[in-house]
Amino acid sequence: MRALWLASIAVSVFLQSAANPNGWQIPETARDEKSPLSATSAVLKKGKSLYDSHCQKCHGPLGKGDGPDGERENPPADLTDASRATRNTDGVLFYKIWNGRTDPKMPAFKSELSKDEVWTVVEYAKSLRK
Repeated sequence: MRALWLASIAVSVFLQSAANPNGWQIPETARDEKSPLSATSAVLKKGKSLYDSHCQKCHGPLGKGDGPDGERENPPADLTDASRATRNTDGVLFYKIWNGRTDPKMPAFKSELSKDEVWTVVEYAKSLRK
């Protein structure tokens, strides 16, 4: 039964990514998912540490999308732009970090970070919004 459930999720993600011109693999339910963490000082401190070691090289030290490894033709997202918050809810941010995309490039971190660590990065990224 679990295999059938996993297969249906895989098909759903594939269909959505095939239909999504931006290449994100984000389940339809992601928009409504909330972070299981609160933005405590400890969570934000750990989130910043993870951000610094995994995200800063593209998104920049302040999250403005100006890191040295970011593509210039398709720069990484400016995480400080609060107007993006409605499009990038907690769950959407989680899946963007978890699954990444190939074009423009955003690495997937599901093989490097645990789900809890990704949620920690989500909380930190949200704190960068003006």
